[in-house]
Amino acid sequence: MAISENRGMVLSAAVVGICLLIGLAAGGYFIGKGCTRFKSDSRTVTVKGLVEKEVKADKAVWLLNFRRAGNDLKEVHTQISTDREATVVFLKTQGFKDEEIARQPTRTIDKFAREYGQADERFRYFVTGSLLVKTQNVDLISQALGATEELLRAGVVLDGQQDSGTANPRYIVTSFNALRPQLLAEATQNARATARQFASDSGAQVGRIRSANQGMIQIFGSDGNDESAPYSPTSTPVKKIRVVSTFEFELE
Repeated sequence: MAISENRGMVLSAAVVGICLLIGLAAGGYFIGKGCTRFKSDSRTVTVKGLVEKEVKADKAVWLLNFRRAGNDLKEVHTQISTDREATVVFLKTQGFKDEEIARQPTRTIDKFAREYGQADERFRYFVTGSLLVKTQNVDLISQALGATEELLRAGVVLDGQQDSGTANPRYIVTSFNALRPQLLAEATQNARATARQFASDSGAQVGRIRSANQGMIQIFGSDGNDESAPYSPTSTPVKKIRVVSTFEFELE
């Protein structure tokens, strides 16, 4: 009786031991696989893709201002009208079309009518007029700028003061949105090439993109000025667009 009980206890202990060994082995296997998977998932490289592209503006906006001052309001307005018509003739001579030239409203300031006006002002009235030129012929703007001395010889003095502080003329790249996909594609290629360099050093292969950030898009004039902000100067017809994007690639 005692012998049978001992044999049963030994057999039970052996079964428990075998089960325990199997459990430990299985646990170790799955833990090892889990660590391998975790290590594999953490194998990534983050790089930046840079692309720069030189583009030419496809639109120009040019505001031509002229100002007259005097004490006879009718006479000052007549002078402004004469300046405006002379400027229109000049622009058409340069090759601009009627639909590219827009007459802006005339502004009149009566110094004496102001609350803090001075009675000893030399001129009572200040009248300003302007023409706004919008064209896709960017080269024509540059050509006309070099010929504005003709207006001076005709007695028209252009007022260079800009109330908004923006460049005059302004050169604009209206096709920027159409260029964006191409620029981002080139930035991706540049980033992948950089990632391959890192991967080759570690004996790995570059896999799929895990995450991407478009990043910063900047526009620079040919003079080096940053024109990315809404009120930045856009005074050069040739511009450089720079895209810097961030990518995270998996390593295999």
